[in-house]
Amino acid sequence: MPVKLTLSSKQILDKQFQGATPGYNPLQVDQYLDKIIRDYMTIEGNYLLDASEVNAMKAKMADLERENQRLVIENEKMKSKVMNIKSSDNVTKDNVDLLRRINLLETFLYNEGYDINKIK
Repeated sequence: MPVKLTLSSKQILDKQFQGATPGYNPLQVDQYLDKIIRDYMTIEGNYLLDASEVNAMKAKMADLERENQRLVIENEKMKSKVMNIKSSDNVTKDNVDLLRRINLLETFLYNEGYDINKIK
């Protein structure tokens, strides 16, 4: 909840009172107002810090939401690619050999400077 102060520490410090003979001791009033000013400065400092933290967190949250959207889209693309792959419960020697050959070919292309993700 935002803090709504009616006075600032500067206004308290600059306040001038009319002098009166039967009034309060000016030194005691000044000491008491100094305590109030310190409290106001603490509150103002915390409020400004909190406002900047809130703004930073809002910006971070917006970045994370954009990143999340990007990852959701990428996840959907990967799901569609995986759906086209035939699932097989049997891992055969032929499958392992094919994977090794594909890996060797991809490694060769990568070493030659080709981006294997752009090859169709």
